[in-house]
Amino acid sequence: MKVPLKVALPTVMGLLCALLMLWDLHNQRVIRSMGMAWDTGAPIWPYQTPDTLLFALNTPASFISNASEFYFRIGAMSPLSYSMFFPAILVWWWLVGLYLDRRLRRESVRRAPIWALLLCLLAVGLIALGFEESRSAFRRWWTYSLPVLSVSDLILLRLLAPSIWCVVLSFAALLAARRRAQIWRSPTT
Repeated sequence: MKVPLKVALPTVMGLLCALLMLWDLHNQRVIRSMGMAWDTGAPIWPYQTPDTLLFALNTPASFISNASEFYFRIGAMSPLSYSMFFPAILVWWWLVGLYLDRRLRRESVRRAPIWALLLCLLAVGLIALGFEESRSAFRRWWTYSLPVLSVSDLILLRLLAPSIWCVVLSFAALLAARRRAQIWRSPTT
């Protein structure tokens, strides 16, 4: 029996992210117990690795949960903030799985040329946003990075995660727009 991606992706990513969250909560407890003795210097600290990986894997879900955290005035990186972030992760990966399942099924799509145009505009906006984010990320990385590759280069992953997600989402929007445009142009049989 084949498991649909709308079930598999939230399950796998949910388990992975739950482990990263537990690791981050453990690190926060260690940091609180040590005070500032844990600080190994800018621009990245070893104890930020799980938080960086969580953000890189789930940037869209992070933005959604950050908006809700701001609304409810919840402090960042607390167990309560993870109670908002974890459902956003599950919903995000469910939507990605749902999109991929439908894409693999090749079911018919409504003929609406306006949707193709809106999706193209969304893709252009996301690419422009991703370009601007990557430009500022590289500028910051070149300013603070060491001349030789090091662990501190992990900061580039955190800085480039929004840009990478913008490119991925714009690619998905362009594919959806192309599909809608092809169906709109094809003759009815």
